[in-house]
Amino acid sequence: MSISLQNIAESSCYSPVHFQAIFSENMGETFSEYVLRNRLFLAERRLIETHEKLNDLAALAGFSSQANFTRAFKQWFDLSPARYRRQYFGDKRPPSVKSKVKRRTSSAPKVEYHSKCSLLGCSAKGFMSAQYDHTLWAAMGQLCDIVLGSKGAIPLSSKPIYLALDVMDLTRLEDGTKMAAVQIDKSLVSAELYPYIYEFSGGLYATFSHQGLLPEQTLNIGMFDWLSISHYRFDWTRPVIMGSGKLALDNFTRNRTRTSLGSGECVFSDGLGMSVSEIERVQIDISLPILVNSEPSS
Repeated sequence: MSISLQNIAESSCYSPVHFQAIFSENMGETFSEYVLRNRLFLAERRLIETHEKLNDLAALAGFSSQANFTRAFKQWFDLSPARYRRQYFGDKRPPSVKSKVKRRTSSAPKVEYHSKCSLLGCSAKGFMSAQYDHTLWAAMGQLCDIVLGSKGAIPLSSKPIYLALDVMDLTRLEDGTKMAAVQIDKSLVSAELYPYIYEFSGGLYATFSHQGLLPEQTLNIGMFDWLSISHYRFDWTRPVIMGSGKLALDNFTRNRTRTSLGSGECVFSDGLGMSVSEIERVQIDISLPILVNSEPSS
């Protein structure tokens, strides 16, 4: 579909100039950059997962011609769509993406090692939302139900995290699968919960701090700005992790069982009882799996 800045600005009741400024401030990239990136990520995934013709993929991704699609794709992935398909068809993890023009940012991550552990996780699949990622809340809701039924085997003080086994799940327009999880001691949980156990392999991570409703802004800075000038590269074999040290399972489970709202409360079901203002105040840590490079990536 055609997505114009003018129409989107009118829908949000802002002038195009004001909307562009607000969008760039919140997302870390312009409106046109955001649309183009998501169109290319959609096309990239279908290139390596389907046998669709290139001109059909170009149209699906919103390009007026295959030539325009090829030109834009090559700028992002350093290969033409045809050559990219020949080289990576069937791969679950795509190669690193060529960096865009650098944005001005002072964000610097904390490089740290995450130890391997056992996680109890629930997965959900769905689209990203403008305010919430419905997939993440659905997965967290399932996890809360399991915790409430565990009769104390999983402490409510435990810190939940979100995992995206494929970083494209956080950015692409297609369905993506994500997992809400909490660290556990396998010896303390019942056998019927074993199918929900995910063995986290650990490894080196670059952790960025984010505050607000749209963590994609910080994800973009890490993926496309910081990595390109660092001595690290993205490790596609391990999951992206998101979590907050200020939120425990109890923050979600106590609202999971609520049936009524207090006077003046505005609570969103997607937020499992948390209001927009509450979610926006929470600081989120976004950890990207990395490997050491001998030279900065191009």
